[in-house]
Amino acid sequence: MDNKNCVCKAMKTLQKEQSILSGQLMEFHFICFSAITDTIPFMLLMKNNLKPLQAFTKCTVSPFFRLEKLNEDTCCAELSILEAIDMDGIPIDSCDDLYSLRKTKSCIIVDLNCFCAINPFPPNLVNRPLPEIEPK
Repeated sequence: MDNKNCVCKAMKTLQKEQSILSGQLMEFHFICFSAITDTIPFMLLMKNNLKPLQAFTKCTVSPFFRLEKLNEDTCCAELSILEAIDMDGIPIDSCDDLYSLRKTKSCIIVDLNCFCAINPFPPNLVNRPLPEIEPK
């Protein structure tokens, strides 16, 4: 791993924290722990224009990702695309109506050397239960 690439270093830290969240690196003896989530969602900002990386999933575009695998030698990462949804559970392209993020099976592989920043989001944003709206 290139010592100059802070995004690659940040991804290594994110990978470790994601493993802790999912219970992979921690064994509890006195606490019944069921992982609330195993995902730390994030955006990556591209070096050339400082805009978020976006990828297609189904028919929508998303700037939100989950780290699946990290190759520290090449500083490449496999990312799964997280689909943004609104309060009604409908996929959206705009962050304005973002309520939750939903995991997808769509993945991309990226060279982390192409990015200048990572913007993490709260894990509880992933698979956040939709609000129950009572009819009037």
